[in-house]
Amino acid sequence: MSEPVPPGSAQTPTSMGLLAYLSTHTLDEDYGYVSARRNRTGAEPPRRRPGAAAAVVAAVFAVLVVTAGVQTSRNAVNDEQQRRELLSQVTTARDSLEEQRDQVRGLQRETTRLESSRAQSLENTRALRNQVQLLGTGAGTVPVEGPGVRVVANDAEGAESARERVLDSDLQRLVNGLWAAGAEAIAVNRHRLTNLSAIRVAGDAITVNNRSLRRPYVVEAIGNQDTLPARFAETTSGQAWLDLQREIGLRLRIETVESMRLPATEVLALRYANRSPGGIS
Repeated sequence: MSEPVPPGSAQTPTSMGLLAYLSTHTLDEDYGYVSARRNRTGAEPPRRRPGAAAAVVAAVFAVLVVTAGVQTSRNAVNDEQQRRELLSQVTTARDSLEEQRDQVRGLQRETTRLESSRAQSLENTRALRNQVQLLGTGAGTVPVEGPGVRVVANDAEGAESARERVLDSDLQRLVNGLWAAGAEAIAVNRHRLTNLSAIRVAGDAITVNNRSLRRPYVVEAIGNQDTLPARFAETTSGQAWLDLQREIGLRLRIETVESMRLPATEVLALRYANRSPGGIS
C-alpha cells in the first residue's frame, strides 16, 4: 500500500503519471474515508446486502438466458422449416427435370420414327418413280435419253417403181428388228413409237401415229450401242433388209450414237386399263 498523501500535497496526474495517480488516490481516498468514519462512530460501516441487486441481476440474466434460448429455438425451427422447404423445392425441381427428360426421350423416339417413316416414304417414292419411268419408257409417255443407234433408211438411187421405194412394211420390219435386238425406245423421224403405234400407208406417204413421214426415214433406237447393230443383223428382219439392199438397192445406214434424246409420244390413246391387285403394274 502506498503512503498516505498529506493534505494539500502537490501530487497531480501530470506529475505522477495517470495510472499511478489513479491507483494511489483511489485506494488511499477510500481507505481514508472509511477510517475517518470509523473514528467518528467507533463502529464498522454497515455492509450492504447484495440480495435485491443480486436478485435483479439474476433475474435479468435469467431473462437474457431464456430469451436467448427462445431465440435459438425459434432459429432452429426456422432453419428446419427452411431446410424442409429447400428439400421440397429440390425434390420438385428433380421431378420436373425427370419429367422433361422423359418428354425429351419421347420426342427423340418420335423423331426417330418420323425419320424412319420419311426415309421409307422417300424409298417408296423413288421406287414408284423408277417404276413410272420404266413404264413410261415402254409406253412412250416420258422422254428418254441414252446411247443407241441411228438408222437411216431411204429409197434406191433413182427409184422409179414403188418396189424401189421404202414401203410401210419395210419400215415395220426395220422397227421390229430393232425391238428384237434389244432396243428400249424407238422414234421414227422424231415420232415416238409405243405399243399402240401404227406404221401404215396413207395415200402416197407412210404415217406413224397418224403423222405423215418424209424421206429419208430416220429411225433412232436407244439401247446398247455395242450390241444393237450385230443383233439386228442376226434377226430375220435384219436378214430381210440385207436382201432388200442386194436385190433392190434400198439404202440402209447404221451408226452408233453416244447419247441421244427421244421425245415422249404426242398422242396416247388408251383402249382399256385395269387396276392391278398389287398396285401399278
